[in-house]
Amino acid sequence: MSFQNILVDVDASAGSHPALDQAIDLARRCGARLKVVDVVSVPREARLYLDEAVPSALVSRRRELLDQLVTAARDLSVESEILRGRPAIALIQEVLRSGHDLLMRSHARDIATHGPRRFGSVDMQLFRYCPCPVWAVVPAAQTRPQRILAAVHATPDDAAEQTLNERILGLASLVNEIERGSLTVLQAWTAFGVEFLQSRSTDEEIEAYIDAARRPAEEALKQLVAGMGPRLADARIQLPKGHPEDVIPEYVVSEGIDLVVMGTVARTGIPGMIIGNTAERVLQRLLCSVLAVKPDGFETPVRLDSAE
Repeated sequence: MSFQNILVDVDASAGSHPALDQAIDLARRCGARLKVVDVVSVPREARLYLDEAVPSALVSRRRELLDQLVTAARDLSVESEILRGRPAIALIQEVLRSGHDLLMRSHARDIATHGPRRFGSVDMQLFRYCPCPVWAVVPAAQTRPQRILAAVHATPDDAAEQTLNERILGLASLVNEIERGSLTVLQAWTAFGVEFLQSRSTDEEIEAYIDAARRPAEEALKQLVAGMGPRLADARIQLPKGHPEDVIPEYVVSEGIDLVVMGTVARTGIPGMIIGNTAERVLQRLLCSVLAVKPDGFETPVRLDSAE
């Protein structure tokens, strides 16, 4: 398993391109094809008042800037294209047309006008609806992520979620092998209802209850990791107590994590099912890059004939 056909979304007019830098480095290591795109979107309302020459001039300028950017990847199999339309839909349609197995993008453009949110609206739409993994690169990211975190929720009695966990671990292992970094597998766990017991039980009873809640989570995580074989032999295994939306962002900061690999849609069967509440809360607090994974059988609601 490796990446063979990478799509990179850039803002050609931006001053820096961390996603493109990472994608070029990754493509060189994998021998992958690279397609670099910029999405030009002219709002429908604006089209009523703009002469056709104005959008055409905008596209021409972006095309010129994009051609300059891809010169850094001349040693690769690389092409470039200006896409038109709503960014998320245009990107997903390109994935469907060309069979890309990874979409990488820098999201500084999206958050510039949306305040302090970590990821912009286009990122969130891609996390929900893009059929291939989405690697959202933060503006300050280094070219090669060295500290990688795989966030899982081991549940032996849920085959669908276990399959998603395996995809997360497989993808995290692949990136770690390519980048020659260090991998951490993390699962948060909680002792449900312990707050209710605090005024009704002794310290010993509460401690026994918490320990009883931890043991099945620990065993499930061990089984999940063991099932991946030698690929996780050197991984650091962490089982911190707390809610994922608290534990994962705190661990990212304390350990200097560069990339979190996580699932963003937990179920299939409903095309484009909304992102999970827990995943969304985690994403809104992360300060690092994210590689978002979908479960097997995921169907995007976007079609090639979807309207812009």
